[in-house]
Amino acid sequence: MKTSKDLYWQNNQTPASRRFDDIYFSTDDGLMESRHVFLTGINAPEIWQNKARFTLLENGFGTGLNFIIACQAWLKSTEPDAHLTYIATEKHPLNKADIDRALSHWPELDAEKQALLNSTPPQSAGFHQRHLFEGRITLLLLIGDSAAMLNELDARVDAFYLDGFAPSRNPNMWSADVFSQLARLAAPSAKLASFTAAGFVRRGLSAHGFEMQKSPGFGKKRENLRGCYTGPTALDPKPWFNRPAPLAKDKKIALIGGGIAGMTTGLALQKRGYQVIIYEQDGQPMNRASGNPAGIIDPYLGGGPEGLFYRTALSHALDYYRALGPDIFLHKGLTKFPEQAVPIHFPDCGAISPPAIRAALSRALTIKTGQEIADISGLADVVIICSGPDSLTFPETKGLTLDPVRGQITLLNGEGCLTPPDRVLCGKGYLIPPVKINGKMTLLTGASFHRGDSATDIRDSDHQENLRNAHALWPGVDDLAITGGRSAVRAHSPDHLPLCGPLPDVAAYITAYEMLKHGPKHRDFPPAPLLKNRYILSGLGARGFMTAPLMAEIITALISGDALPVPRRLYESLHPARFLIRRLIKGR
Repeated sequence: MKTSKDLYWQNNQTPASRRFDDIYFSTDDGLMESRHVFLTGINAPEIWQNKARFTLLENGFGTGLNFIIACQAWLKSTEPDAHLTYIATEKHPLNKADIDRALSHWPELDAEKQALLNSTPPQSAGFHQRHLFEGRITLLLLIGDSAAMLNELDARVDAFYLDGFAPSRNPNMWSADVFSQLARLAAPSAKLASFTAAGFVRRGLSAHGFEMQKSPGFGKKRENLRGCYTGPTALDPKPWFNRPAPLAKDKKIALIGGGIAGMTTGLALQKRGYQVIIYEQDGQPMNRASGNPAGIIDPYLGGGPEGLFYRTALSHALDYYRALGPDIFLHKGLTKFPEQAVPIHFPDCGAISPPAIRAALSRALTIKTGQEIADISGLADVVIICSGPDSLTFPETKGLTLDPVRGQITLLNGEGCLTPPDRVLCGKGYLIPPVKINGKMTLLTGASFHRGDSATDIRDSDHQENLRNAHALWPGVDDLAITGGRSAVRAHSPDHLPLCGPLPDVAAYITAYEMLKHGPKHRDFPPAPLLKNRYILSGLGARGFMTAPLMAEIITALISGDALPVPRRLYESLHPARFLIRRLIKGR
């Protein structure tokens, strides 16, 4: 892999930026400097002793040196069930080879370096979350402009590292906009450390609520800055989307529904130290909309909120299923045929095995099958409804909107098929190359889409619809006999995005926010009136396998109090109360 275009090496060993004409770390001893300026600057490890979770934000990830030093200190000084969330911004990310070379000077950090290299996210803009060290540390890397990325972040930060290039060379990372976002994100008494002692930085941070002081610098540098946030807690401009209070570890969480949404969420919560039980009314989990013998990871090509959501979910899902096991992907490679556009090939997408996913997730979870739950009161400390189209049968979900959508797949005899497609093909429908189903090679095509239809019978009309769509992708289907089919019902929301988050108290919402029809600036509004410890994850539609892993992380962050792994505006577009708020704004 070539060196990043912006990077060069001073004396063949110290990484430096051409763009900013500055080095990434001290030529004297970068390791000792980072420990002195940052770890000691926030009073670590003492600052996080006896804390179940801690959030640290670095503005300027660079080579990842501060991150792996923090990882080493955390792993050595905390209990195994304590959790560190490390958030970092970076506008110009280095590639893996350059990170490896930059950090190779310190063999005592090899284990932490290797964990970072194994989890290095793509260099594309946006939020990228990775779990390291068996879930003890989460890295949330925000790739893009610092002020813009921080503005999208929803977190409560216990300590800050300010480690951009020198203020004189990269002033955008030391702007009033950045300082304002730090104040918004700061927990009470949050600590701050920076290598710089520039006067305008000290004055700017002081103006935004940080009590700043100069401290002895490292090596040739006389001074650096340390601070503590003493300003007010930031108010949420949209209190109707306020997050619920976090839940302590070891509490019991019940999930109603063992589809892909419930299973992925259950595992994510269990890894964060909660006691999880999944209640599934069928004889096995993933038996309904998640129960096809093969599925696809199908990219969404549109824009708007849907495009942002599905692009984020796609990256997360690919990482998730690759890590889940070697037998998850049945076929790699997918080609989409957009209407009136050239085909687009996605080499990392393709066909997946729901039975293999079910087996992998079931091994790690406690699942009670044959359990039809009608009353969730007293079931657990927290209840999450993940019941697809049945999610609206509970009193707690009254007032929410989901529609049932019937979908049927068609199975085709692939025995003796000499020249089948070598990848998944997607257009109006999709076609999966031959996979072994009940001992026979079978092509799978689908799926029909009938909104408002909850029946699961197998219909010849749906088979014919599927075959017409498959013929447009690959005419060879005309020679294949139908060997079977399967029908299930999915849940869709009116705006095609899932419902993910805390359940609103609908009557209290109407009372609290009725005056939104006059505009949000006409009065102060109270915090969101939520049903205590009640959540919903439903409406995943036809892309459940692609979206469920990301939704699981969002729900887990909401319950545990961690940073959201997605931009705040994306979370707001998924909030279960969004349709209610839209109606109130319109005066309905």
